[in-house]
Amino acid sequence: MLSPRFIRYLIVGGSAYLIEMISLYLLHHGLGLSPIKSVAISFWIGFVTAFILQKLITFQNYEKRVHIVVSQVVVYSLLVAFNYVITLLAVKIFAGSTSVFIIRTCVIIITVPINYIVYKLLFKESKLADQE
Repeated sequence: MLSPRFIRYLIVGGSAYLIEMISLYLLHHGLGLSPIKSVAISFWIGFVTAFILQKLITFQNYEKRVHIVVSQVVVYSLLVAFNYVITLLAVKIFAGSTSVFIIRTCVIIITVPINYIVYKLLFKESKLADQE
C-alpha cells in the first residue's frame, strides 16, 4: 500500500510535470524554439515548481531559516542538475526519431524513485511554520 506522503509526491510531481509540459508545448510549438532550447527552459520552470510544492506540500517542510533553505536548494539543485544532464542527453540522442514529450516523460519515469528517496532525506517534515 502506498503511503500518503508518496501519494502526495506523485500528485505534486504530476502537477509539476503538467506545468513543465504546458510550458514545453508553448515554447516549442508556440514560440518555435528548438527541441533542446524548449526542454532546457521548461525543465527549469518544472524545477522551481517542483521544489516549492515538494518541500511544502509533499514533505510538509516549513523550514524558513536561510542557511537550511539554502542547503536544501543546493542539494536539490545537484540532484536536478543530474536529471537535467540526463534529460538533455536523451533529447540530443533521440529527438530525431522521438517526440520531446515522450523523451522527457521517459526520463521522469526513470528518475522518480531515486528523486523520492533523496527528497525524503532532504525535506524532513517540520512544523516550524506553526512555531513562528
